[in-house]
Amino acid sequence: MTDGPTMFGPDDEQAFIAARGAVVDSYRAAATRRSDADPFVASTMLDFKWAYGDGRIFEWRRTDLDDLLLSYYPRKVAVPDEELLAIVPAAKDFLTFLQDGQVLRGDPLPELFDGLDALLPEFAAAMHDASNSGMAKGLVAAMKAEGVDISQPDAVSQWIEDLNARPIEEREAILEAEGSEPLVLPSIELPGEDELARAAEASRGLALLAGFARYVGDGRKLTRLGFLTLSDGRALVELLETGDVIDPRIGDRPYRTRSTAELPLLNLLFRWARAAGFVKVRHGWVSITRRGRSMGRKPIADWQAAFEGFLVCDPVPAGHGLGASEDGPFWNEVLLELIEELPLGLYLGSEVDLERLRDDAWRQVQARFELHREQWVLDHWRRMMEIDIDRQILDRLSDLGALTVSGGKISPTSLGLWATNRMLRKRGAVAPIVGDRAGSPAAELLEACAELSLDESEVEIRRWIEHRPLTAAAELAEAARSGRLPQLALHALGFAGPAAEAEVRALVAVEGLEPYARMWLVAHGHEDASSLTPEMLMAAFVAGLAAEAQQNGPVTAVARLMSLGPEDEQMRFVERLLRADQPGAAEVLEMIGRLHPSKAVAKAARRTAFKRRSFGLH
Repeated sequence: MTDGPTMFGPDDEQAFIAARGAVVDSYRAAATRRSDADPFVASTMLDFKWAYGDGRIFEWRRTDLDDLLLSYYPRKVAVPDEELLAIVPAAKDFLTFLQDGQVLRGDPLPELFDGLDALLPEFAAAMHDASNSGMAKGLVAAMKAEGVDISQPDAVSQWIEDLNARPIEEREAILEAEGSEPLVLPSIELPGEDELARAAEASRGLALLAGFARYVGDGRKLTRLGFLTLSDGRALVELLETGDVIDPRIGDRPYRTRSTAELPLLNLLFRWARAAGFVKVRHGWVSITRRGRSMGRKPIADWQAAFEGFLVCDPVPAGHGLGASEDGPFWNEVLLELIEELPLGLYLGSEVDLERLRDDAWRQVQARFELHREQWVLDHWRRMMEIDIDRQILDRLSDLGALTVSGGKISPTSLGLWATNRMLRKRGAVAPIVGDRAGSPAAELLEACAELSLDESEVEIRRWIEHRPLTAAAELAEAARSGRLPQLALHALGFAGPAAEAEVRALVAVEGLEPYARMWLVAHGHEDASSLTPEMLMAAFVAGLAAEAQQNGPVTAVARLMSLGPEDEQMRFVERLLRADQPGAAEVLEMIGRLHPSKAVAKAARRTAFKRRSFGLH
């Protein structure tokens, strides 16, 4: 195995790489005796533990497996469909290898196996959920067009790194290519409008913009270069308490302020208020607009205008800052891209690491410009860029109330998420908010929930029922009778209260629904399990797999079968389908035979399907 350390911190990359290589080499040497061995899966498990876990590469708990299969793999690892269902058996095999080597720590191996089995259906669904990969569809299409083998993580990572180094216009052309799928994002939950309005009213950034707009009022003359006059600048610095220093002293030497262009925050407020539409510039004068005069009447709308205005107002303009050259600072264009991408990053990831953000920005600067200078100069420039990021971007967005910075992490506020959601929707993204469908008919609710995870769909269902407590059960029962998602309708009826029992009993008499209705009654304690015949159970299970395949794909359906028991039980189920007279049985057998990672179960499914055809069953 390895005699070295087994815990690695963020700065131990080289030591970790050496340890990972030793472990994977040992595993590969033993792989000839293991039918499920896959060194790639072992390597990705170790990578996850170091980069995203606690760094203890031999200590595994069920919570680690949750993060590995439901977050890390869907977001970071590309796996072809035909190999997807082999991931969990391979993970089991690697954990067994660690146990055999007496190095496995954490939860007992049987508990880890139970956790992996329980996660399998959700893992398969997550790997096919476009929201887990953000712009995955567009990126995958672009990668394939450029000849990238998407089954090779190193090739994918290299392509994405190269993409990030391209000019922003080229990246947008790739990501917004004609015919590409819209960006599909997970649902988010937001507070009500009253709470959002209170947060907007409390925004210091919005108050500064309002104060600026009211000061300029009907008009203030600008200088020949388009800046506020120094007298207006002095008045505004005092009125708004911007913190800008006029006539500063450095040591014993005084420096006279000659233009408001030298006052960073005030100059930013001017550009920001103009970009937000609160002030306008005409013929050398700046004055308040109609929108500026109405500030305070609709705080949420004001805040949205301020947020969107900041993203386009160029917070770090050419000619500003200690790193400025004639056209400087030269990192200006990198920070413009950072501002554009930050809201989506926060929306997708819930937080962004501040140091990683700074590192990424500086790497972009180094990749884009030829910086042949002494190291002390490069260090100075990087520090100046970081000051611009912190003071001109993050501090301003924090003052506005769009994000918070704490403990080295940048996190979005509810207002920031709400505003980003609005922008994404304007651009054609599918960006649902929990509760959006509360006023929809039951059939539309179920269609929408079919595209969500189980947890997300249940939140939507509860919100929908809260909106119509007296009629929810009847509406869902009608959707079960006439809609294409009867099983989901029955699942939703489980949240509809006492009225649901009578509605479900009525569904027992509906052709095709009896097995599911009786199973619902048993599951909710209204009937004894003896009321379920073996034929009902088989029909319900076959239909369940067929519905899973239709809604979430055949890989997820086969994963559902795999999670129910050991291989011999799965084989017995397959063989019982020989004479089953259920719609969808043939399709279920075909997908098991094609996708099941166990050669024995897949062969049994193919053999049973062949016999059914021989008997004339389809």
